[in-house]
Amino acid sequence: MTRWEIRLFAMAPDPRRKRPAASTATVRPVRPVRPVRQVRERPPAPVMIDTSALIWWMCDPSRLSKLARNTLASPPNGLLVSAVSFWEVGAKVRRGRLDLGSSFDDFVTTVQAMENVSILAVDLPTWLDVIDLDWDHGDPADRIIVATARRHRATLVSSDRAMLAFYSEAVW
Repeated sequence: MTRWEIRLFAMAPDPRRKRPAASTATVRPVRPVRPVRQVRERPPAPVMIDTSALIWWMCDPSRLSKLARNTLASPPNGLLVSAVSFWEVGAKVRRGRLDLGSSFDDFVTTVQAMENVSILAVDLPTWLDVIDLDWDHGDPADRIIVATARRHRATLVSSDRAMLAFYSEAVW
């Protein structure tokens, strides 16, 4: 079938008309019918938080940017925290470089008890992603956090300029 279709319109005689009705032929272009494409809505991305943002969110939220506060206020698919963040916090507390205002154990327990927060272990697929990252960044914890965010297709909340420059889904 061609793109043109001939449509014939025949008019029935109308008694009120003075002249008899005639058939007319018109040629009209027919638009091809496109199938309706169903657009699958992507579920909203989960939100992952890096170590510094986690500390500020728990201890001093005023240090977070407005965008970071808004992103963390209501993550649509939950908040993800890498277990490596607890290693970083614990190491800083142990060296005396960080005062949480309470014990490290209380910090961990508080985060674990929070609703809508998932703590993600660093598993073998994550380690393999860390190795495959095409990113010249020496901090292994940052590499783990970025690789984890990528694996989960998560928005990453971070103030780290290197993370913001490398990971396109990072916000601050």
